[in-house]
Amino acid sequence: MYFLSNKIKGIVAFEITNFSIVLIEKKSANNYRLIQNEKSILEFNFTSLTKGLFSHIVVSDDDNNIYIFDKQNFQNKLEGYSLSEKAFNKNEIIISKRISRGIFETFIYNLIEKTIYEPKNIPVLTFNSILFFSVENKVSQSTSLLTGEFEWETNLEPYGEIRKILGVKSEKLWVSMDRCGENKDKNSLLALDVNTGQILYQAPSEYDLSDWFIELIPEQNTILSIYGKMSTHKADSPLVEMNATTGVLIRNQRIESLYHENLKIGFWKVLDNKIYFTANKDTLHGRHIGILDYNTLEILWQTEIKDLRGTFKDFQVTQDKIYVLDTGNQLHIFEKEE
Repeated sequence: MYFLSNKIKGIVAFEITNFSIVLIEKKSANNYRLIQNEKSILEFNFTSLTKGLFSHIVVSDDDNNIYIFDKQNFQNKLEGYSLSEKAFNKNEIIISKRISRGIFETFIYNLIEKTIYEPKNIPVLTFNSILFFSVENKVSQSTSLLTGEFEWETNLEPYGEIRKILGVKSEKLWVSMDRCGENKDKNSLLALDVNTGQILYQAPSEYDLSDWFIELIPEQNTILSIYGKMSTHKADSPLVEMNATTGVLIRNQRIESLYHENLKIGFWKVLDNKIYFTANKDTLHGRHIGILDYNTLEILWQTEIKDLRGTFKDFQVTQDKIYVLDTGNQLHIFEKEE
């Protein structure tokens, strides 16, 4: 179903955008190349690459310079700023400037308007002109983007620590909680009213939920949690799926096809009714990748990457390719057969 079409050595980071594949290639200790679609567009001493942007490529070096490209065209250079790997949104980046020893101020740079402004806080999520914040991983807050006015605050400390804000569906803000609340042996999942902060839903404690490997899947209108137990022997990969509008349970089971093959799932992504995954088998470090049918959970394809160095570092998929970066800086590219 897929075959190894290319293996590129010396890759420390990469990003698949709507327009291209972006690579950071290490040439020597202090010399890196920024490559887009096989064309070198910058040589520098790499520090970070911002992911999640629409069309821009943004990188930084260890001299606090930020380089901004619009596709392959150089657009701007910001001097004296460090760069966050996480984008503020599709067209804005998070940058920071050292004010004095140990003190930094954070700013937002708009890639379209080429302007810098200082936010009151960095939100975890923006939805319909509402900014959602996580304060010390315990309190969820909401602020209007239009008026700048504070709207609500909800203390979630009794449920644990905020691990991940998944997104909004049907006026519900879905929040994954780490196992630190009153029921310390279980992760929790909450749904808050986006307008009031009221807790509308809490997943039952018997659900075997992941705190991190859990996502809001818009194309399925579901919340999906899958994670693999760490073992060299057969072990469960529990799957819990709920309706993102109502919270009603759809599935709560182990993935039998993975259990039968002694595969414990690691990274995973959903695309076109398929679940693409990495997995470990006979060792604690993953060496396998594969594809599950979203509905039946049967394995459609899987393979072992025999020359993997270390373990998985990054995993990205498109409709016809699977990209796997290992900790030995090798990018393995698998292509769908015709």
